[in-house]
Amino acid sequence: MGGTAVETARPGDSRHKDVRDKEIARFGELAGRWFVIAGATAAFLMAIARWDYFWIANVIYLGFVLWAIVGSVVRLVAYRRGLSPR
Repeated sequence: MGGTAVETARPGDSRHKDVRDKEIARFGELAGRWFVIAGATAAFLMAIARWDYFWIANVIYLGFVLWAIVGSVVRLVAYRRGLSPR
């Protein structure tokens, strides 16, 4: 009980973000961002070709889903193996 009150008032080192956390988050964001760009480009081309709105919306949604999944997997792998080049 006392430890919880002390940590709430003055958090220890476990709550501070490391520089590596920021780099890994940035790396995961950049890796997943390409799927959003690809989905938006595909949706744009589909709109120019006058495809049905259903398919355009699904391509945009797929881009966001892949962005989230790929970004998360890349972050997990980066935490596990690190960002150092091999």
